[in-house]
Amino acid sequence: RKIATGDTSNLGDTSTLADPGVVEKLLEEKQAIAMPS
Repeated sequence: RKIATGDTSNLGDTSTLADPGVVEKLLEEKQAIAMPS
C-alpha cells in the first residue's frame, strides 16, 4: 500500500519477506508506470 501511494520512506523490515527483492522490483515497476517512455 505504501509503494502504491508513493510513501516509500518507511517500509519497515522487508528482510522478513520470503523474497525481499520483490520490494525493489515493485518500486522499479511503479517508477516505470509513472514515467512512460
